[in-house]
Amino acid sequence: METSLDGKINGNYLEIPNADYFTKQYEALHQTFNSKAWICGRVTFEQHITYGKQIDLSQYPNRLVSRKDFVANTIASAYAIAIDPSGKLGWEQGIISEDYEERHGQHIITVLSENVSNQYLEHLQAIGVSYIFAGKSNQLDLRLALNKISQIYEIDQFMLEGGGYLNGSFLSAGLVDELSLILAPMVEGCSSNALSLFEYGDNRNQPVVEFTLDKIEPLDNSGLWLRYKVKH
Repeated sequence: METSLDGKINGNYLEIPNADYFTKQYEALHQTFNSKAWICGRVTFEQHITYGKQIDLSQYPNRLVSRKDFVANTIASAYAIAIDPSGKLGWEQGIISEDYEERHGQHIITVLSENVSNQYLEHLQAIGVSYIFAGKSNQLDLRLALNKISQIYEIDQFMLEGGGYLNGSFLSAGLVDELSLILAPMVEGCSSNALSLFEYGDNRNQPVVEFTLDKIEPLDNSGLWLRYKVKH
């Protein structure tokens, strides 16, 4: 993840010229982990990958589609995993498009609840997006999702890359082992809708999670790269 000094993962600070350096560093450091799978929530994918596109599902018959996992590709070099309980993302193909040059061609897996529409499932199958089910309602079982993906795709390491609410959900479920954090020397401050690194929403009764510092490296432009491990 990347945050401002006041712990924000989005906001106006990402638009200033100096922020471009840290965005590039983020992508470069992502590559160093050599992970086959990275995970983001629906909002993050909508903002940076699908750009809010809406799919016309009327072309598909509203017939019953089995709530059985659909596997379109198990030999991809890397996988982009979307947590999208209601099936809202407007995918147009089964891979990350060339708009995202660094991750172009990576196969898409979306994690759904069983209450997603039949027509949406037909669409995903038609364009070759893999999907798995991780719950009957929008409250997904994230551990189940990771276990399924691990078994089907032989993946044992996942990179979680936001947003804040998804980070909070994974942390709350005990599914975060370590934190790689770029600290950009800027303060967001004024954006009331900017999210912090970990968000719990209305559920404030979360146990405190402690981290221990593993590594710290200076970056250009007065930034820092921090590595933490969860304290057990």
